[in-house]
Amino acid sequence: MNRARKTVRRTSKTSESPPDSQVVALPANCTVRHIGAVRDQLCGVRAEVGNVTLDLRRMERFDTSTLQLIAAFAREQTARGTNLLICGNRPAWDEAAELLGLTATLAGRA
Repeated sequence: MNRARKTVRRTSKTSESPPDSQVVALPANCTVRHIGAVRDQLCGVRAEVGNVTLDLRRMERFDTSTLQLIAAFAREQTARGTNLLICGNRPAWDEAAELLGLTATLAGRA
């Protein structure tokens, strides 16, 4: 008895596949003295990524230069249509963002 061989054809459709995700974990020290390393991490995000998560849990020190850099990154990602999530932010981060008027930008709404 001959067994029939099943043939399965698998096709890859890019429109149905979930978008790529990337996590960027910021270092503990994110002051103007170390802003170059933070910039390099952000510039390392691939253009085809659909979801970016900025992980701020390790960050202990930051200043306005960090907020400005992250705000510029958020605007760029929003313009590309990338979903941006910022997690692990401390109350000091939220307060500084509010004082600088960057709350909406960092949330991807501006």
